[in-house]
Amino acid sequence: MARPTLLDVAKRANVSKSTVSLVLNHSDRIPVHTAERVWASVRELNYVPSRAARALQSGRSRLLGLIVSDITNPYFAELTRTVASAANTAGYDLVTLDTNYDPAILGAHLEHLRTHRIDGLFIFTTERDLAILKELELANLPAVLLNWGTTGATANEIAVRYDSGIAALLDHLIALGHRRLAFVAGPAAYFSAEGRAEAFKRTVAQRSVSLDAPIYWQSDFRLGAEADTALVDEWLAMEETRRPTAIVASNDLMAISILRALYVRGIAVPGQVSVTGMDDIVFASYTTPALTTLRLPRRQMALHAFEMLQQQIEREPSTPASIAVELRLVVRESTGPALRG
Repeated sequence: MARPTLLDVAKRANVSKSTVSLVLNHSDRIPVHTAERVWASVRELNYVPSRAARALQSGRSRLLGLIVSDITNPYFAELTRTVASAANTAGYDLVTLDTNYDPAILGAHLEHLRTHRIDGLFIFTTERDLAILKELELANLPAVLLNWGTTGATANEIAVRYDSGIAALLDHLIALGHRRLAFVAGPAAYFSAEGRAEAFKRTVAQRSVSLDAPIYWQSDFRLGAEADTALVDEWLAMEETRRPTAIVASNDLMAISILRALYVRGIAVPGQVSVTGMDDIVFASYTTPALTTLRLPRRQMALHAFEMLQQQIEREPSTPASIAVELRLVVRESTGPALRG
């Protein structure tokens, strides 16, 4: 039996082929009752439109691309899920690719997605390759970046402002009597890691009367990094009078790894040392003790990003814009009064 065609759907719904095409491309120019009749015919005939044909007729593929650093990281997983849901509701399909934190892969992923004739692109990566911006501009490809520090110069951007959240976290620790802090930064090559570290340094400088000069360590944004275990051993090797009484990790996966390393070594949290994170991933409230952290509004960020991209695709092109979001302190069980010593 031959597969049903666009013409078959048009005949069954008693409309023109162009009307069927407009309905399949989610045009708002067709009356609701007519669109419902077309969709009913599509279901009855089990008609599956050809993506290539639809793209040829409409000039759009209804396909979006999303590049993330690590799909296994709950931070990126929630962003991906929210964008995918919004895309599905709006009639778009989503292709998601993972760089594994390697900026060299960004260009290859962009080229791959362009061969699929995507209508627009989300780049939600910790690492960045600024050469990509020129490629997007030359390709005239609508895009939204997550915290690339471009301030919307060449593409729409969701920017993260860290200072106010980190200030609230430091004030919380100071109120608990903490003066000696350690900060665990992410890899220096990652733009977001640099942004978090610089915001911490600025905020500490504003509280120099209340805080000693912090110790700075560096680790990886991934869960279970060996560096997290090594820095806990370094902490244990310090004289008690020099040990930081609170460890501020620059993401939750680091903090969870540190909590585990401390637990294995019999160190009580927060009795002997407080630990905090950033992001407020879903696991943060399930650790023992539950993690004090800074919440990034990931759902809000993803929805803003989708709205920006959809507007750029479906309406008149406009000047790229930047939307800023801030972190909010979430106090749980991993912070307590500083151990005197």
